Amino acid sequence: MQALLERAREPKVAAVAAGAVCAAAAGGYLLHRSLSHRYPTEGPYPAGSLPDGAYDACIVGAGPAGSTAAYFMAKGGAKVALLEKEKFPRDKYCGDAVCTPAIKILEEMGVMAELVEGNEAQFADSGGFVSPHGHVYIGASVEKIGEAAACAVKRTHLDARIARCASRAGADLREGMEVTDAVFDQSKGIWTVKTKQGVEFQSRVLVCADGATSRLASKLGYCTEAPKGVCSRAYVEAGTHNVSFDGVCFYAKESLPGYSAIFRHPNDELNFCYYLIPCGKEGMCGDVKESDLPSLHNNAIKYDPFISKALGPKAKIERMKAAALRLGCQGIKSTFDDHLLLVGDAAGHIDPLTGEGIHTAIMGGKAAAEALLAMRQTGDYSKASTKRYYKGWMKAFGHDFYMSRGGANLVYRYPILLDACCREMQRQGDAMMVKWAEVMTNMKPKTYFLQPHVAVPLAIAVVREFIDQKVLGKASAYIMANRDDDKGGAKDGNC
Repeated sequence: MQALLERAREPKVAAVAAGAVCAAAAGGYLLHRSLSHRYPTEGPYPAGSLPDGAYDACIVGAGPAGSTAAYFMAKGGAKVALLEKEKFPRDKYCGDAVCTPAIKILEEMGVMAELVEGNEAQFADSGGFVSPHGHVYIGASVEKIGEAAACAVKRTHLDARIARCASRAGADLREGMEVTDAVFDQSKGIWTVKTKQGVEFQSRVLVCADGATSRLASKLGYCTEAPKGVCSRAYVEAGTHNVSFDGVCFYAKESLPGYSAIFRHPNDELNFCYYLIPCGKEGMCGDVKESDLPSLHNNAIKYDPFISKALGPKAKIERMKAAALRLGCQGIKSTFDDHLLLVGDAAGHIDPLTGEGIHTAIMGGKAAAEALLAMRQTGDYSKASTKRYYKGWMKAFGHDFYMSRGGANLVYRYPILLDACCREMQRQGDAMMVKWAEVMTNMKPKTYFLQPHVAVPLAIAVVREFIDQKVLGKASAYIMANRDDDKGGAKDGNC
């Protein structure tokens, strides 16, 4: 009888033991998370301990990332040096698209009001894309979102406006200062930043914001390889083209996951740009190389039926200019270390699917400022404290990079996904266009496409498109566009 009772108790004992183990594991995990989110509360460099003439932060590069960081740092009471090797206004070759998350920060800074007042920003009220099979949708997503998903601003205007704003907030803006080296004194907790002009700056924190090629981050060992993406830009003179939309992306099959785009600037000027996204085999951007950019750019203008029709035969287009892209933290050992932060293009803060980096630069700049101001309060600038910057930009946009890389690979391998998405826009109208615009401009994460109310219609659209292309053998609209220039309408796809 006793033996039977003991056997009956065994399952109960095992269940209790298993429960205890699970509870202990869960408690340990929660404790670990709690401790990992804690930062040092005091350090060896409290406020007021700066040497005479030194700065809380020395920011190398006065682009959107560096200048945004400088603005919020200075506004929070920090002493900041903002060093720019060029003199404003100066140019930067890119697509000029500023997405909504950045627009909101620029509004907070007062910069957007200046851009609007100066007629330097064109909000995208109408836009869309052309799929690899030639399906087209151009809609007015702003009517459903309630705000423009993006606006176009020339970098000559944008960068100068943000830098001047940072200066007015109290940052020490030094133009024409080319940084050649930076040396850290461990015993004093001070960086000495050296310039080609012979002027030296001392600071508690060094912020590398000197672009995708970041000579400084490379010299310090935090950037370990050259950028693997590239983009082009060519402005189109107002009054010489046929474009009526604000922004359209063209996903030609030969350059996927890359794409070309036309964005409208104020006064009817256009920006035609081309992005090549690293994907597939090492050193490749899908099926093309970075060196193929000039031919892709020029051939698109001349021979793509949708682009050539939009631009028209009389378009006056400037010569192509190009810039490197470092996407998704490619080649970056770390974006933070003792007394050190990397922000913007220097940190590889460019979306690996869209190639857009202005909004991530501005968001990252603000995250860097918030981290520095917190460290200034505690007096600790060790890696344990600078990690709060890493967590800040990861929460703001970095968590999306993994899905973006996956999305780029999917688009490259299965172009039919873009075809199906565009056809679903044609079926649903602007309701679907809004979903696309919100995800591609970082208003919503890429995982939004996995939600049932989005994923199910898209899956059905993929099946329909597969039947059309693979079973019924319907020809690409690229071929049909050359035969029938009048096909489609404003909503159906006449570019």
